[in-house]
Amino acid sequence: MKKLLLSVALFAGAMLALTGCGGTDTVETIDDRPVIHFDAGSIISSARDHQIKMLTLSSVPTDVVAISGAVKELQGMQADNDTYLAELEGLRHEDSSADEFKDLVVEYLEAENAYIDQTIEALYGGGSSRPSRFSMESLYSRINTNVSDFRYEPK
Repeated sequence: MKKLLLSVALFAGAMLALTGCGGTDTVETIDDRPVIHFDAGSIISSARDHQIKMLTLSSVPTDVVAISGAVKELQGMQADNDTYLAELEGLRHEDSSADEFKDLVVEYLEAENAYIDQTIEALYGGGSSRPSRFSMESLYSRINTNVSDFRYEPK
């Protein structure tokens, strides 16, 4: 009898606890980060891939690199950047910090395209010196650091 009473009490307690969960309101967390209307994560991912490819290319001596293949790869990277730049052109945000971030991303993409142009010129010119990556990499770092400060919502 005690076992039955204990089982019923445990069952009733469990049921009360479960029905109590359904009766409480859920609290929706509010994400108050500024909204951006472009997928910065994809742009950062693409930029990282581009940097890895460019570092690989710059570490191989030019006489070993198939110049036409390298140029084709670099031009493909530029095409990716041009697609992103076209998407960002004229895009406006409600928050000024989101527009500033967008401008930083545009500045990075333009810097990467300039670096690619200089690299292509160096490859065709046969020069052993490569253009400086410092400004491009510092822009990338700033974007990568700030991307989590924003929330992506497509327009």
